[in-house]
Amino acid sequence: MDPKLVLQELGFNEGEIKVYLGLLKLGSIPVYQLKEETNLHRTTIYDFLEKLLNKGLVNYVIKNNVKFYNAAHPNKLLDLIKEKEDHIKSILPKLEELSNFQKQEMIVEVYKGIEGIKTVFNDILRIKKDIIIFGIDDLLFNEKMGIFMEQFLRKEKELNIKERILTKEDAKFFYPNKNITYKFLPKNSFNPTPTFVYGNNVAILIWEPLTIIKIHNSQLADSYSKYFEILWKIAKKKPYTNKKIK
Repeated sequence: MDPKLVLQELGFNEGEIKVYLGLLKLGSIPVYQLKEETNLHRTTIYDFLEKLLNKGLVNYVIKNNVKFYNAAHPNKLLDLIKEKEDHIKSILPKLEELSNFQKQEMIVEVYKGIEGIKTVFNDILRIKKDIIIFGIDDLLFNEKMGIFMEQFLRKEKELNIKERILTKEDAKFFYPNKNITYKFLPKNSFNPTPTFVYGNNVAILIWEPLTIIKIHNSQLADSYSKYFEILWKIAKKKPYTNKKIK
């Protein structure tokens, strides 16, 4: 992944990125050398250096009355993220109180695109409850979600979250994860709309246009769970085609 794109996602502007990467590349240098490397105006370089100094990503030493700037170790970026995470955690109780979650009987959230799916999957990891899933074709998830699915399943395994999945009889792709148990339904009983039930949540995924609808409601989650158990009892442990799971 391009470091510049990741730094942009972390909130750094283009100038800060150029200055920081320039210092990482060249080591301890004065501003005039940084100007040659970045092609930025001298006065703006000082502005960007000041911002990076405040973030703890840059330091300097004075030699012969000249400041030589250095980039802090990249691990400092992880420290910044951790600080932000700690700040958010400190205000979560207030935010939850303001949002009045505990007084709402049903909460419906609609997310769009791949990032929306990631939001719900990260919620699954946060809840840390076992999952039951209808209508899964893992080949589509592998094609559309790629490496994110591998990362999600690894974290899921670390948290010992187990999945039971009802998929179709002619499914051709399966994730080799010991925390996942597959069962197979005939075509006339298979609904190709992925539906996840975890905790008091039901999440329904629509592929076109890529949308995921998350509903927080204990009664709805309970109803889906009971329906799932009925199908689970009649589903087969192996594909109807006797295809081996890879």
